[in-house]
Amino acid sequence: MTSEHRRLIERIRSSAGVVRRAVEAAPPGRFGVAPRAGEWSALETLTHLRDVVVHVYGTRIRRLFYEDAPVFVDFDEEAYRPASLARGERIEYLLDTVVGEHEQLARLLEGLPDADWAREGRHPQFGIMSIEFLARRVGEHAEEHAAQIAEAARGA
Repeated sequence: MTSEHRRLIERIRSSAGVVRRAVEAAPPGRFGVAPRAGEWSALETLTHLRDVVVHVYGTRIRRLFYEDAPVFVDFDEEAYRPASLARGERIEYLLDTVVGEHEQLARLLEGLPDADWAREGRHPQFGIMSIEFLARRVGEHAEEHAAQIAEAARGA
């Protein structure tokens, strides 16, 4: 395995830890409160993060393991997030799902031959996406939203 692929796998794992620390540091009473009008609360951000890592990145990576050049459908986050929030899932459940999906993806990628990291699918709007691109986005996306969770929970 190349050093770059090892770094991506480690980032997937470490970014889950960053999310965990941000959630655990958040005052419980602030978790559902948006810091400013029009911004997401920490709960909305965590819900979005779970939805995207499971239903977008995780699904696309898995499809690329066994499909040749799949076409990825668009994920309508604006429609899905309210329904997701309406289920009233506990913060701990959401966090465990994010962390668990990161670990599952890391384990799947650990066994992937280097040549297969280049397997690609196509998104109608965003173009070509490889396993390597999607794996990179898993870590980046989690880190971006961990910072938003921390900020929202502080009320900043």
